[in-house]
Amino acid sequence: MTQPAALLHSLPAISDPSAMALYGRARHAERDALLDLIDWCPGMVTLDVQSAGGFLSDAIRERLQGDVTTLCLEPSDALRERLSSAHTAINNPVEHFTSVASESVDAVLGLVGLHHSQSHRDTICESFRVLKAGGQCGYCEVQTGSGIARWLNEFVDAHNPAGHRGNFVAPGDMTRLFQEAGFDSISESPRDVPWRFTDRADIPHFFRGLFGLQCSEAEIADAMTDYFSIRPDGDDWLVDWQLLYCVGSKP
Repeated sequence: MTQPAALLHSLPAISDPSAMALYGRARHAERDALLDLIDWCPGMVTLDVQSAGGFLSDAIRERLQGDVTTLCLEPSDALRERLSSAHTAINNPVEHFTSVASESVDAVLGLVGLHHSQSHRDTICESFRVLKAGGQCGYCEVQTGSGIARWLNEFVDAHNPAGHRGNFVAPGDMTRLFQEAGFDSISESPRDVPWRFTDRADIPHFFRGLFGLQCSEAEIADAMTDYFSIRPDGDDWLVDWQLLYCVGSKP
């Protein structure tokens, strides 16, 4: 299926499916920091916005031992096809969750997908709409001007066939959007969530697959030093990674 032209620039890079399968541990800190914002209980209905292949929702199901209904909103046909059959796949734009009923969801989460939205305000307002009273919403996102933002909009943009033009957030942006949508008990903070690898050579290999880069791993390894701090940590190697996290509740 060919994606509508108006939607193309809001879609994420199409990764090599083996990247997360081989190195999913690399992003556990980033994912778990988002999950820890939510008060979990069995029987919940969750909505994963820009779910990609289900990395976040897979962990939700594991955390609740399968006693959860996981809705995965992913507008990319290629990524949506990777979702486990345990999830309910939703083909909607991230600005308008037309297939999700109002007040039907206990928790809405977005793992670094908001920057693909053409309207952050619409995405957050839709998150509020679909939540039940007392439901929680948590998003994490790349900060504008950061090394991660530059990496995505410079190197990935140049070396991924589809390019990358992310619409990132400044500190306070998500707090303001949550307030305008009607959330209360809002908390926003930057968090260090380094990506972890067993071997330094795994880093450019993972980056090449995750970001769908068409260049050599040597080129990636060389370029990364312009954007990231890479350091040893015991027997592991870390790529420093910092994101903005925001959570709020629907009254």
